[in-house]
Amino acid sequence: MDEGSDTYWQLLQLNLKVKYRNFKEFCTVVKRYYGNRQFFQCDLLLLCQYLWQNPFAISKNFLMRKEEKEIYAYGETPLTSLEKIAAACQITSKDVVYELGCGRGRSCFWTHCFYQCSVIGIDFVPAFIQKAEKVKAKCHLQAIEFRCEDMLQTDFSKGTLFYLYGTCLEEDLIKKLLEKFKSLPAGTKIVTVSYPLTDYSPDFALIKTLSVPFTWGEGDVYIQVKL
Repeated sequence: MDEGSDTYWQLLQLNLKVKYRNFKEFCTVVKRYYGNRQFFQCDLLLLCQYLWQNPFAISKNFLMRKEEKEIYAYGETPLTSLEKIAAACQITSKDVVYELGCGRGRSCFWTHCFYQCSVIGIDFVPAFIQKAEKVKAKCHLQAIEFRCEDMLQTDFSKGTLFYLYGTCLEEDLIKKLLEKFKSLPAGTKIVTVSYPLTDYSPDFALIKTLSVPFTWGEGDVYIQVKL
């Protein structure tokens, strides 16, 4: 068997593994979370928005039009992993949670439906925000806000907790975000995936680390506070 055939079978195995993980995750989501009628309604409406084009294709096409180097940057946090992260962060109904790079907004809907907190989802892909706004309007959710903005330009002043699943972010962008985080009030929580902010600045304290599953495998999640 030549090198090309080996690569093909490796990619096929990886694809099948990801599809199996996604199917298993969906079954768990239905069993564990669809008992919440508000989330059940949100999730079904959201799924209907993507019947004919999946979010990965939407993101890829958008990034290609912008001539970005990394066009396969889209990823979502599995809701079963988000549950573990939210519990570790001790989210309450008084929190204002920002998701930086919210994609189609599924995590935003889940967080609000299960914690009744305010959530602000930010993404620069217009199609994601437009579709999320439709679901929000149909479900009459006033405590969720979606912004079609560059995360470097958006107003962070309302946030008490920030979630950044930015494993594909370039070093320069991380450093610019860090400058915005430095202006946050002391005690603000910031959650990052794959790297802690303490690697970049002494202005933050790491309070908890946990490992949770993502579609690509286990990932380290870092919870830190602004000092």
